Amino acid sequence: MGSWRGKPWLLWAALMVPAAATLAGIGTYTRVLGPEDPPRPLREDLVGRYEDGQGGSVTLKQDGSAVLSGVEYTVQPDPEVGGEVVRKTCASEHAYWSFTESLPRWNNQVHVVPGCVTDTVWWWDATGTPSAPQLVYYVGNSPPLDRRVLTRR
Repeated sequence: MGSWRGKPWLLWAALMVPAAATLAGIGTYTRVLGPEDPPRPLREDLVGRYEDGQGGSVTLKQDGSAVLSGVEYTVQPDPEVGGEVVRKTCASEHAYWSFTESLPRWNNQVHVVPGCVTDTVWWWDATGTPSAPQLVYYVGNSPPLDRRVLTRR
């Protein structure tokens, strides 16, 4: 059989494979290698009025305020009291929003603090393109959840 000492290339190969994989992973994560991500909407692209086609609408304003109308959400029951999950609609003049961009940009999110529900933050996915952004959120208590897509009008 022999020892690895007679085959120094084997040692180098064993060291180079993990190093190459690490560099490829870093290059892909930083978008130096691989295909470019499709353009995603940024914060300034998200300002405007959105509708979900089911009576819900959201208006995101440049100053970080928002207006909600007919946006459906789920209220979880208190485990001590029991009861069922209830769906409600929110209409609030006092909502706020912020934007989080992730790198790589696979999961940009809009955080909405509604005035109709206390101590709550809704996390909506920001998808689409800069010229046609969409906000995606889910309603329900267990899978499959109802997927709602708010499209800018």
